[in-house]
Amino acid sequence: YWCDVKGMLVWSEAPAAYVYSDRAVELFTREWLDIVKQNYNHPSIITWTPINESWGVPQVETNRSQQHFTEGIYHLTKSIDKYRPVIVNDGWEHTVSDIITLHDYEEKGEVLKKRYTEYKNEILTGEVYHSTSKSAIANGFSYKGQPVMISEFGGIAFDSDKEGWGYGNKVNTKEDFLKRFESITTAIKEISYVCGYCYTQVTDVQQEVNGLMDIRRNFKVDPEKIKEINEKRVAFWRDELR
Repeated sequence: YWCDVKGMLVWSEAPAAYVYSDRAVELFTREWLDIVKQNYNHPSIITWTPINESWGVPQVETNRSQQHFTEGIYHLTKSIDKYRPVIVNDGWEHTVSDIITLHDYEEKGEVLKKRYTEYKNEILTGEVYHSTSKSAIANGFSYKGQPVMISEFGGIAFDSDKEGWGYGNKVNTKEDFLKRFESITTAIKEISYVCGYCYTQVTDVQQEVNGLMDIRRNFKVDPEKIKEINEKRVAFWRDELR
């Protein structure tokens, strides 16, 4: 008997505070504990990601108080769930994290690959910013050999009369979309130390019109071609971090 089981793997996040304050710390901690306890047994959740892109902790790169907060949330989460990875601040400015996740919306594959191959050590020590103005690692912290992933990239939008935006220049045709998607996806797969990626995004969401599907879940491009690009194998020389 064969059964085709389909589902979605989830990195569980939380809403961000507008500002960093003592009250924000108190409310976020209380709500995050409720989230973890409520969803602890959910089979789709594979990773806890309390903070995204420094929202709610805008000075976490340099501010020790905000860094302490992220460290506290990490250890509090691990004290409740020792099995799932915890990514405290997805995208950049990591303090403590089980995975170093980076967001990069470069639209040219050759530029993306060159950045992460020529400057891999500088990126993972915070000497070079991987995302224009954002450091992978917060000041005072260091890379400790964690897996590295590009957890947001792409965001390709079609040029149309509809309001909304994507990342980089908009494309005019399905062929242009697939060409850019293959270029940046293949580039990431060719970076030897990057062990995974997550494309932005599955569907359009309000003003963000950069989904593989529109808001009504209609595919904009042939999903089989997306699948083919994702499953295409690439070869590379494995060059370890110095």
